Amino acid sequence: MLTLLATLTALATMVLAGMAAYVAWRRESRMGWTLAVLLVSVAWWSLAYTVELTVDEIAVKCRWGDLKYLGIMTLAPAWLVFVLQYTGRSRLVTGRLLAFLTVEPVVVLALLAIPATHDWVRYYPASTAGHELPIVESGPAFWVVMAYNNLLLVGSTALFVMSMVRLARTYRRMALGLLAGALLPWVANLLHNFQVGWFARMDLTPFAFAVTGGVLVWGLFHERLVDLTPLARSAVLDSMSDAVFVLDPFGRIVDVNPAAVELSAAGRAALLGRRLDDVLPAAAVTEPTEVTLPELRPAPSEDPAQTRTFDVSHRKLTDSSGRTAGGLVVLREITDRVRDQERLRKVLAEKSRIAASLQASMIPGALPEIGGTELASRYEPAGNGSEVGGDFLDVFDLDPHTWAFVLGDVSGKGAEAATVSTAARYTLRALARADHSPAQTLRGVNTKLLTQTDTERHCTLVYGYLSPSSRGTRVTLALAGHHPPLLLRTTGEVEEAGEAGTALAMFEEPELHDTTHDLAPGEVLCVFTDGLVEARRDGDMFGTERVAELLRKYGDLPIDELAAVVVDAVRAFHGDHLADDLALLLVRSTGTGC
Repeated sequence: MLTLLATLTALATMVLAGMAAYVAWRRESRMGWTLAVLLVSVAWWSLAYTVELTVDEIAVKCRWGDLKYLGIMTLAPAWLVFVLQYTGRSRLVTGRLLAFLTVEPVVVLALLAIPATHDWVRYYPASTAGHELPIVESGPAFWVVMAYNNLLLVGSTALFVMSMVRLARTYRRMALGLLAGALLPWVANLLHNFQVGWFARMDLTPFAFAVTGGVLVWGLFHERLVDLTPLARSAVLDSMSDAVFVLDPFGRIVDVNPAAVELSAAGRAALLGRRLDDVLPAAAVTEPTEVTLPELRPAPSEDPAQTRTFDVSHRKLTDSSGRTAGGLVVLREITDRVRDQERLRKVLAEKSRIAASLQASMIPGALPEIGGTELASRYEPAGNGSEVGGDFLDVFDLDPHTWAFVLGDVSGKGAEAATVSTAARYTLRALARADHSPAQTLRGVNTKLLTQTDTERHCTLVYGYLSPSSRGTRVTLALAGHHPPLLLRTTGEVEEAGEAGTALAMFEEPELHDTTHDLAPGEVLCVFTDGLVEARRDGDMFGTERVAELLRKYGDLPIDELAAVVVDAVRAFHGDHLADDLALLLVRSTGTGC
């Protein structure tokens, strides 16, 4: 019996010492340190009791029995401080309280240390000498010490339990379990102190405390004294706006959150046990997708006739071995996003339509037929064509023998640029006269634009006259800050036409010059905006040389096909979405004019 008891207490000592070392190593809070002190006190109690059991001499037994009171007297105060800290009453753990709690241990240890008062606490009767497990007698002070310590232990445990039962049921179950664990060493100690049966000879309190200490350590550091994960997950799941369906391995619904119940015409009880593909067939797809579910309840304040759109995701649930345990289906409503996207699509489509209409107003739908001269034009918007640009062109008659042409570019894009383009085009039409030179007309246009636009919206353009005859077509033109047009001669040479001038809407007195060029039959005049020659690829511009090469190579094609070749070459060079608008006007003399 002695060997068994000594083995149990020694085992309890090692276990408690190990737990105390683990708690001290974690060092997570003052509460953890208090638990470490509590475990050390019980470990010392167990160690001293083990030695007390294993020695034979009564005097040595008595000395080790006295030393175990270092642990016994520390245990109850440490448990009280731990409970106060854990239940959120750390403010009560003051220096005054700690000083008060040290009074009783100091008095008891002093009584044991003084020979005259030693037996007031405990002693071995002389008659027990030679017994394997001698019974320790208790003095009058012992019962005071016992009552005091039990009062602290019972009061602390009651405070802990009452604090926990006020909380959720999970805490209540945990509190009852901890109470049962705390009662184990308490009962063992009472049985020993009141010398009930064979407990009179052995004190299993340290061993019982090893069990209780293990519960405390595991609960504090591994389960936080309660596993809050199910509570937290349940709270999050219930508050989610996304509909969540939990399925078993056979696709049957085993749980739903309130959002999922809200989607269905049936209640929660009616959903459980049914297959998801029976309840919401469109949501039973196995791949992430977007679905429209017209059979669902409409959202509050919505038109019942309108459908709702959801983003559906599926996830397998597996157990610890990796086997399929079920599935999780989440429906996230994206109705507003889909409707916003549809509205945006309509707005963009309308914007593109308006841009196309505005741009069409600046580009003639069809070029006029001029005897002795062939015309072709192209307009290619920048990007996807959703934004109106500032390029414009026009061809109109001045008298029976003279035709005016204009091709221009306003800085910037959007409605402001379109406004300046329209103003420039129609102002020029209003001021154009056959008896005024192109430069003279442009000066009048400049004066009008200065009163209508700011200096940041300048306009570059080519304005000229076409006068066909049987010998060819005479071209008189003026450049207002624009790229010079290119002339393809019958010799294959390509030259620039015009003399550089000042852009319009910048200065009150622009520098403008008239130049005249005669086109022999078959020769071509190529007028363009900077979107043609400034198209880029990897930092390289398309440039006038490539345009000249195209004119030389394909100049004999029909005029409309030649225009198409030039534009296709630019797109092949730059890419489908041009960085800038491109306007092109080709004029070829046929020599058949009157």
